[in-house]
Amino acid sequence: MHPSSPEFQSLSPFQQLVEVVAALRAPDGCPWDRKQTHQTLTPFLIEEAYECVEALELNEDSKMEEELGDLAFQVVLHAQLARERGAFDVEDVCKGIVAKMVRRHPHVFEGKGELDTPAAVLQQWDQIKRREKGEKTETSALDGISSGLPSLPQAALLQERASRSGFAYPDAASAWAKLQEELEEFRAQPSEEELGDVLFALVSVAHQHGLDPEAALRGTNRKFRHRYQGLERHFPEGLKEKSPAELVSAWREIAREPR
Repeated sequence: MHPSSPEFQSLSPFQQLVEVVAALRAPDGCPWDRKQTHQTLTPFLIEEAYECVEALELNEDSKMEEELGDLAFQVVLHAQLARERGAFDVEDVCKGIVAKMVRRHPHVFEGKGELDTPAAVLQQWDQIKRREKGEKTETSALDGISSGLPSLPQAALLQERASRSGFAYPDAASAWAKLQEELEEFRAQPSEEELGDVLFALVSVAHQHGLDPEAALRGTNRKFRHRYQGLERHFPEGLKEKSPAELVSAWREIAREPR
């Protein structure tokens, strides 16, 4: 079905995307797309997800629209690969997530009680999820947290799940005390293990203050990138020959500039 055909034009935009992906994977389609597997596509899925996160944080509608489209393409492409081997297709993916959302939101779709806080919704979600999984095997509160996640958001999610189960510092002061303890141990014996303990404790402090450590670090990374590139523009001849005082002075000047 050619994109300019009346049949294609009569389809919904989502179905048009499905048709485009199928055409790319067809025997006479794109050589690059045809040779891909779930495994070879994994880096692209991760890259598109992070580009989407960046667009969301920048809050630029046109960029969000574009990046969400790129992410949707990856989802449909993986579903097409599964369809070709007779496992499932994108319709099954959509049916599955619709059924899950309906099951796990009885307060919305079945009128079963009123939940007026996000915390209450999360508690109900966990209870329903445990019932669903409990029919098959004993579950942990940490089940479902992928070890493939980057370490910082993984640590935050581990601690959030543990906290929802009742395992958490009673207050921010306790979390700060633990961080101080880990810093002293790291200072006394610098090692990867001790550094990991410091970072994990710092995530605990962030959790106590309702802060997202991953978002915080991404923001600092963006800030550093902006200021360092400003430094490069300030000294087009290069930074190596500049004195520390010159670099610090220019850095502070750039930091005062509005973004």
